[in-house]
Amino acid sequence: MAPLPLFYTSIVVLDRNIHRDARIAPAERGYAFAAGSHVVPALMAEFVLGCRDMPILFLEEAGSVSPLFMVGMRSGENDFVEASGRWNGAHAPAYLRRYPFIGGEVSQEQQVICLDGGYTGLQDQAGERLFNEAGEPSEMLQRAVTFVGEYADAAKATGVFTAELKALDLFQTVNIDIRSPTGVSSSFSGFLAVSEERFNALPDDVLADLRRKGYLAPIYAHLISLGNFGALGDRAGARATAAAAAEAA
Repeated sequence: MAPLPLFYTSIVVLDRNIHRDARIAPAERGYAFAAGSHVVPALMAEFVLGCRDMPILFLEEAGSVSPLFMVGMRSGENDFVEASGRWNGAHAPAYLRRYPFIGGEVSQEQQVICLDGGYTGLQDQAGERLFNEAGEPSEMLQRAVTFVGEYADAAKATGVFTAELKALDLFQTVNIDIRSPTGVSSSFSGFLAVSEERFNALPDDVLADLRRKGYLAPIYAHLISLGNFGALGDRAGARATAAAAAEAA
């Protein structure tokens, strides 16, 4: 059995009969569900927005390479999620904004909309209805379906992008050391990054092809984002200081 996607505890296919009266209430603490992860899946389409304050790295698993945002300097801690559950950053990753919904596949021809069965906002009393009185998707659910579809398309494009970079042998393994102003340090290994040296050595015709495919902007955004490790340490230090002050109050 395939492992569940990050943050999902169970996948439930939405059914207009079973979920006729179901409602989605806004989460009381927004992005609190992501507070325990120091990495979040990323899409190529959001590299330019995300590179402003999050390092963008890659991870190879089962022969495929996937991008991610590093959002915490220590494993299991997200330094962008405040105690209130608010996202404190320039860009909230699409993977988080899609939650609790997710796409499912019955066959190549039939796609379904699902959600996390463990989502606390799924109830019968408060919130927006998933289906109207006629059993048709509500406006809220229609928006969710559209976003899930757009996410799936962007994820496919991201897979093509990373496969191209891998085929060009642009990835190198990197070791990461992060230190906060309070002296706390963390080290990570096993992540990948684009080798700027190999990228700059590409022939002109290959660079022209990457430009034609729209890949140069995300590559540059990724390289720029690698300057955010120091800021991530500062963010972790500030978060720790705020937490200590709140505990002492």
